[in-house]
Amino acid sequence: MPKSILDDLLIDKKSDSISSEEDKILAPLLDEIKSISDDTIRSFVRSLLIKAENFWDIPSSFSGKYHPADEHGPGGNVLHTKRVVRIALILSESYNLSIEERDVVIAAALIHDLCKGKKNHGSDVVSYDPMHPYTVGKFVTACQLHDKKFSSETDSSTLYVSEDVVQSILRLVRCHLGPWSPVPETYPITYLDFIVHIADNMASKLHSVIIDSDLINPKWRINGPGDKTQEKI
Repeated sequence: MPKSILDDLLIDKKSDSISSEEDKILAPLLDEIKSISDDTIRSFVRSLLIKAENFWDIPSSFSGKYHPADEHGPGGNVLHTKRVVRIALILSESYNLSIEERDVVIAAALIHDLCKGKKNHGSDVVSYDPMHPYTVGKFVTACQLHDKKFSSETDSSTLYVSEDVVQSILRLVRCHLGPWSPVPETYPITYLDFIVHIADNMASKLHSVIIDSDLINPKWRINGPGDKTQEKI
C-alpha cells in the first residue's frame, strides 16, 4: 500500500522530534557541526558525539598544566573543541581547501578529543587516556555496530559516510598531537595533518598568545587578573 501524505507528515514530525532531542545534546557545538557541508559527514560526526558520554563532561587538561584555565573545569573539553574548529576553519581558508577537504578537517577537529577521557574498569572516575588519538578508531567501530542494530532512518548515523572518508578523518585525528604523538608513525606529513595539529596546538595556547592583552579573560591569567607572567607549556 502506497504511503499517504499523512504518513509522510508523521515521519517528518518524528524526524524533527529526534533531531530536536539530538540538538539538545549537541547544542554547545551545533554551529561548528553545521559548518560541515556534506550531510553524510555531518551525520557521522553527530552520531559519534551523541554517543561519547565522557566527552561532554571532562576538562581539556586533566593535569591543570595546559590549556586556558577556563577549560580546566567540567565541559572544558567541549570549549577546547569549539576553539580547535574555529582555528581549523581559519587555516582552511588560508590553505584554500576544497569543500571536501575542509569537511574532513572540521570533522577531525570535532572528534579529535572524543576519547580523551576513559573510565577504568569498575570505576566511575574518568582519567586521561594518552592513547586517545588511536582509541577513536575503536570507538567509531563500536558506534557503527550500534547503528547497524539500533539506528533508524531518522537518527544521525555513522553508516551513511563512505569508508574512505572515515579513514581520512581518523588519519587526521591520529596525527593531531603532532611531534608529541606517542607513535612516531603518526607525526603529521600532509598539509591536512598539519592543519588539524596546528589548530589543536594553537587552541591549547591561546592564553599564551594574548597573555599581555588588557582584554584577556581573567580566568586565563596564571595568578589572577594582575599577573602577566606566561605559563610554561
